[in-house]
Amino acid sequence: MIVEKKYNRIQKTFGLLPREPLSKHTSFKVGGPADLLGLPSNRQTLAALLSTAKKENIPVTIMGGGTNLLVSDKGIRGLVIILRELKSFPWIEENNLDENAKEEKKIICADAGERLSTVCRFAMDQGLAGLEFAAGIPGTLGGAIMMNAGTASWEISQVIGSVDLIDTNSLTYHTIKREALAFSYRNLDLKDKIIVGASLTLTQTDPEIIKKIFYQSLKNKKSSQPVSLASAGCFFKNPSPHIPAGKLIENAGLKGMQINDARVSDIHANFIVNTCNARCEDILALKRLVQKTVFEKYQIKLETEVRVTGE
Repeated sequence: MIVEKKYNRIQKTFGLLPREPLSKHTSFKVGGPADLLGLPSNRQTLAALLSTAKKENIPVTIMGGGTNLLVSDKGIRGLVIILRELKSFPWIEENNLDENAKEEKKIICADAGERLSTVCRFAMDQGLAGLEFAAGIPGTLGGAIMMNAGTASWEISQVIGSVDLIDTNSLTYHTIKREALAFSYRNLDLKDKIIVGASLTLTQTDPEIIKKIFYQSLKNKKSSQPVSLASAGCFFKNPSPHIPAGKLIENAGLKGMQINDARVSDIHANFIVNTCNARCEDILALKRLVQKTVFEKYQIKLETEVRVTGE
């Protein structure tokens, strides 16, 4: 009864959604309910939500665009905060970058909830190079930074100037420069901090060159990945730059392998797709089968790129 009362208090104060199915908020279209779900549209509301949850001792889970996430069938207890509404259109910051540099640099700023595709197209329209290789990568800017999203030859960490963070303990905001951030392959180590915005340092270039690369990258993705089906992107990390996980899975004869409605894509073997009504349980069972088969054949243990969360 005490738990129900405090949940009702925070729900009414912030207009939260009770028992909201998280399948509606993930690209996998999978996931049970959140006890409470909030979609703050500004940093003040986010800080107030975190503060209230802390006072009421309500556990908090942060989500971005839900594109690299697998939520359990039982859902997530406590408060889930989705940051995709934390956005305003990207802008160019007046800056004091080195005027004597060989290449002209400019800084783009954007909030964490802005779609990465929106930031990429804004940079392209401004003739700013550095993000065109991200064409077709789904999700929010904040999520892309947290996952250090990228391709075989490019990562978003290469263009990060700084990130704006809120400390979940002190509930204070900080800006951290790129050199102080612990990026690694498909990861940014940020303990007890949430990304709320970022600056990206890009290079002034001929817009036609940027557009050519952008649209070619987009075309390549559409032709080589199952973009029309529900998935969370590449499911496994590449064991090394020279050993793609998809090739190992394909060579192990697993393309098209299916457990209920979870299937290894016939187009790209490093994608597990939800063909209709897959459950988290089905996807995890297929994940384990892929890992077991690849290990038996190659003695390589595949690590997941997709993050699993929930009860």
